[in-house]
Amino acid sequence: MRNKIRRELIKARLKEELENCGMKYTDIAKEVGINVALLSQYRTTNKLPALETLARICEVIGADSNYILGLTDNQI
Repeated sequence: MRNKIRRELIKARLKEELENCGMKYTDIAKEVGINVALLSQYRTTNKLPALETLARICEVIGADSNYILGLTDNQI
């Protein structure tokens, strides 16, 4: 149950940060080195990125990975 809650929190925060970053998904995907369909899956399905990919997404969109992972409630 706890893992499901954490997964939902990560998914919701990642989606929020992707939608609020002001970048087009095609640009994000290109900078991260993944295709736009995969990035869209992270936003719309229960699929979560690998830690390396999540770190790169955070770097590209200027998001705090600790916030997305639920380790802090403070956004940058």
